[in-house]
Amino acid sequence: MEDKTLCPLCGEGHMTPRTESMQTEYRDKLGAVTLRYAECDACGSEITGDADGRANKRVVLAFRKSVDGLLAGAEIRALREKFGITQEQAARLFGGGPKAFSKYEADDVAPSEAMNTLLCLVRRSEDAFWELLALKEMTAELPARRVAKHRTMDVPVIRIELTIRHEVAPDMLPAHTIPYRVPLDTMNMVKH
Repeated sequence: MEDKTLCPLCGEGHMTPRTESMQTEYRDKLGAVTLRYAECDACGSEITGDADGRANKRVVLAFRKSVDGLLAGAEIRALREKFGITQEQAARLFGGGPKAFSKYEADDVAPSEAMNTLLCLVRRSEDAFWELLALKEMTAELPARRVAKHRTMDVPVIRIELTIRHEVAPDMLPAHTIPYRVPLDTMNMVKH
């Protein structure tokens, strides 16, 4: 048996969940958003409850963020998880307040343009993340293996020294040694 909520307005009908696709405009851009509500089967009243209201706000905000070129909540979460930091650490690292990343990731609040720019910079350049981490003196909070992995090469390396001598008097120009490192896999490919 399907349990339906009684209509709070007429008290006779039952509320049935509905969705409706609507056109919306923001900064001269048109877009379709799907909104949720409930409709009474007796009096026809349309009511938006708390959960539907939050969902509708998120859908509209997502459209506005796309128009403004801001990162979506899922993109911000993926960026944070890429570096293995908590929402609280992300808030201290990037700013925005103690609950900011919870709200950004849930698409409850849009980040400021400056915050979005900083997040995009870190997404584009991993070195920017490490520099910011050092600037905020938070390097001790990350697991050592993450820091070590970032600062070392993962492939075996061999060392080659190249000596260049010029055809002039030996006492005029000294020999120059140029160190050059080549990944071991590259050398194996050359032999074949």
